[in-house]
Amino acid sequence: GWWHGVGTPDAARRAVGPESGHGGGAMSVDRAMPRLVPLINRVAAGTLAEFTDLGYPARMADEYVRTLDVEDPDAFAARVTGDSMAPEYHEGDVVVFSPAQAAASGDDCFVRLEPDHETTFKRAFFEKDGRGREVVRLQAINPAYPPRVVRREEVAGLYPAVSVVRKVGKRA
Repeated sequence: GWWHGVGTPDAARRAVGPESGHGGGAMSVDRAMPRLVPLINRVAAGTLAEFTDLGYPARMADEYVRTLDVEDPDAFAARVTGDSMAPEYHEGDVVVFSPAQAAASGDDCFVRLEPDHETTFKRAFFEKDGRGREVVRLQAINPAYPPRVVRREEVAGLYPAVSVVRKVGKRA
């Protein structure tokens, strides 16, 4: 469905990718290996921000994050700015998003909106408006921020959060 966004890899490519190997033993070893996920930009957890370099998502970035629990080869990460998703997500957290996963209503998602290429990080709810049209309610977790309701057609991409890298006191 359209909730996957654009350029979603098909199930066959996910099941048998170059990293998966051919034997059962190879698959279990590969699953334990960390994946480098490109950190493509910041995502606003507050007001909507324009995402200027979104040729979504180039697999080359200035910075990468390591994650063990994400197998999607098209996964990407973005750093949270603002406090609209507090207390669950904080400024500086790096959130990993998976285009291969379908977003369900209530998922925390990286959202791309048309026509202005705006992006935001919000909890997305799939609803119908008073006229029966499909809409997406973009809801902050922080109650200080009002929800925004957009028509389904305005959503160019909706990618669920699958992992969070928290900022801690000391870096390795």
